[in-house]
Parts: sequence; C-alpha cells; structure tokens
Amino acid sequence: MKRFLVLLAVLALSAAPAMAQRELTIVAGGGRLQEHMRSTLFQGFTRQTGIPLRDASYDYNVGPIRAMVQANNVTWDVVMVEAPDLIRGCEDGIFERIDWSVVNRQKFLPGGTTTCGAGAIGWGVAVFRDTNRNPNGPATWQEFWDVQRFPGRRALRRGARMTLEMALMGDGVPAAEVYRVLGTSEGQRRAFAALDRIRPSLQFWTGGQQPLELVNAGEVAYAAGYTGRVATAIGNGAKLDLNWDTLLFAYDYWAVVRGTQHRAAAMRLVDFITDPEPLRALAQLWPINPVTAAVANDAAIRERYPLMLSRHQDRGLQIDTEFWLDQGPDLEQRFAAWLNR
Repeated sequence: MKRFLVLLAVLALSAAPAMAQRELTIVAGGGRLQEHMRSTLFQGFTRQTGIPLRDASYDYNVGPIRAMVQANNVTWDVVMVEAPDLIRGCEDGIFERIDWSVVNRQKFLPGGTTTCGAGAIGWGVAVFRDTNRNPNGPATWQEFWDVQRFPGRRALRRGARMTLEMALMGDGVPAAEVYRVLGTSEGQRRAFAALDRIRPSLQFWTGGQQPLELVNAGEVAYAAGYTGRVATAIGNGAKLDLNWDTLLFAYDYWAVVRGTQHRAAAMRLVDFITDPEPLRALAQLWPINPVTAAVANDAAIRERYPLMLSRHQDRGLQIDTEFWLDQGPDLEQRFAAWLNR
C-alpha cells in the first residue's frame, strides 16, 4: 500500500508540470488578418510580458468551446466571438466575466464592452455595385427596393438577420424605428411583404465572398456584402462603389473561456491586444476596424483607410443582438419557410 501511494505521488508530481506547460492560447478567425495579428498583437504581448502565446483559428462555431468547458478540459484561453454567441455564452457560463480592473473599460467605443467581452473588431454589410456595369445605383434601401428605377438582380444574405431589417428600411421604416417595428407581428408581416415585392429580382448568398463574385461576374447588379471584403477589393483596384448609407454593423469581441488555468494571463492578454499601441502597429499592415476608440478615431489611420468602418458607422444601423437572441429562432424559421414557398 505504501509503495502504491508513493507511486501515485510520483505520477501526480510528474503530471503537474505537464499541465502547467500548456501555453496560453488565443483563437480567432484565421486568414491574413490573423497572420498580421500574430506579428503585432500576439508576438507583441509575448515580447512585453515574456509569456509564451500560441494562436489557432476556428470558424466561429462555439460548440467546441462549450464542450471543453462542460468536460472541464479547457485548452483555449482567449477567443474572438460574435456578439450573439458572446451574450448567450456569458449567460450559460462558458465565458468568464471580464476583469475590468485589468482591462481598461474606458478605451472602447460605445457598445464595445459587455459583461464577458471586450471589443475586438467591427464588421458591417452595405450595398455595393460595379461602377463600370452600373454607373448609377441605389443610395438608400428604399432605392434598392425600387426595381423600376434601378432594374437588375439584387443579392442579399440568406437569412432573416439583417435581411428583415433591410426589408423594413426598403419599405420606408426609418433606421431608428426598425427594431420597434420588427418586434411586432404587423412589422414582421410588413418585412416579408416587402421581400415578396422584389422576390423575382432577389438572389441569396451564404458565404462572404459570394456577393463579390456575383457582382464581378455581372450576375447581379447590386449586392449587400461585407464592407471589409469590398473595401479590400477596392484597395486592390476593383471599380466598386460602397454605399455607407445602407450600412448595418456589429462588433466581434474578445472573450476568456471559463475554467482556463491561465485566467490572469488571459485578462492581461485581452488588455494588451485592445490597447492603442499594438493596434496601431496592426493598422500599418491591415485596414482594421478596431473597437478601441483611440485607434478608430486616429486621424492618420482614418486618412490612410478611408473605407474603414469606424469612419462611417454613424450613418448605419447597429444590429440589435438582444433582439435576435430573443426573436431570432422564430424569425429564422419563418424566413426559411418563406424561401421554400
């Protein structure tokens, strides 16, 4: 028995360093943006603190995060998450509450913080067109819905979220009134009726690159697409016009996974990667849309990137995350039924 207890003690001592050796891990959406984040934000954190950091990418599906928390086997520490997943995950206990004594809450744009999230980047969707094929195009959602004045096919995202807001604005509802109207049975009928009116001219996309491909190929005259992708294409020489008066936008957030063994270091990491200095370094490499106010409002960065979201978001509608958490399942089901009619 004594030998057995000694063996257990030896195994425990040998396992403890192995567990402690797991590096602090940050997870984002991948691609070239994450490559530039690695060289500026992530490696910058290690240079400043001496804390080793590895990064990985995912498809914004929080299912694996939920599973690792429930299994008490957390291998990710800081993740970039979309607003609905952040709020739901915070309520369900898969994300830690942000320690605002470590992370400076005052540095973010309005709406850039939540109980469990610190603002990372903004993203948006707006109408764009190929100016060679269509020198003139809709300047508002009402004009987008005017297929007589602006004939041609249109492309919208395949889903209720954003599409129903667009439909109401296309039917003349002011942006400030959209969610009040959409929260009523009559408002929902009105949105679907507006979609019915232009249905023969509509085409729906699912992937973020599709609207650019559809416009570039001339398959649609006008499309609602992700502003970052359209801005990048314009920066690479594409003859596209991006209409900011049709903008819908939201923020993605940095969150700390519940149960991480690196909680203190994770909070320090969130504070560092949302600080102005490393974000300015990132802005030298990539046209970011930061939620950190000092960078979003930096005159030099705004001049360098005239199509950055923060220059134009006062012209747009911020997507109401709480509304879609509450009513999204029913409206998405109804939208799917409408598509299949």
